[in-house]
Amino acid sequence: MEIEQELINAVINLDEDKVYELVKRMVNDGTDPNKIIEILKKGVEEIGERFSRKEYFLTELVMAGEIFQQSAKILEPLFRSQNKKNKSTGTVVIGTVKGDVHDIGKNIFVTLLQVGGYDVYDLGVDVSPEKFLEKVKEKNANVVAYSGLLTIALESMKKTTELLKANGLRDKVKIIIGGLPVDELWMKEAGADAFTDNAFKGVNIVNKWLKSGGD
Repeated sequence: MEIEQELINAVINLDEDKVYELVKRMVNDGTDPNKIIEILKKGVEEIGERFSRKEYFLTELVMAGEIFQQSAKILEPLFRSQNKKNKSTGTVVIGTVKGDVHDIGKNIFVTLLQVGGYDVYDLGVDVSPEKFLEKVKEKNANVVAYSGLLTIALESMKKTTELLKANGLRDKVKIIIGGLPVDELWMKEAGADAFTDNAFKGVNIVNKWLKSGGD
């Protein structure tokens, strides 16, 4: 079996020791860290599919997120070396909004953005609109990302956007919302520019905004 498929299978089977062993072996073999991330991504996405089919449960989803993040930490020195050669791609402020403490998808999103060369300021969970505003002002952010799973999160998202607007910052940032319940209706209600229920797709959206100059 090729090592790439072996790594995907190890992720799907949540065999964390095997995952870390294979990641380190690929690093030693000189494999591009971006390729390793793509392989890990395939495994995590399959777990997400199994979760949606109720073949895997929240515990497995949490563990998959942890395995992905720990694997990315192994690759961190390589990405740091790559990113030193380039300017920061942009600045993203992110957090799980007030009233919500879910952070699995958010944490994967943060890791992927950091790997992509972005300056990321993760405010954590249960983040008030005022904290978002303060950090956006301080860091002159290009993108603000709201995360939330509970219905109460939508109201917090709306309030955060309204606060940014009241302070003259709404037109200076792109806003993306993420979480399993989000859809186009949530996006419109929250005053956001995009929505996603998948951290990997979310990075593609941010890349389009900041790397490609797309709308």
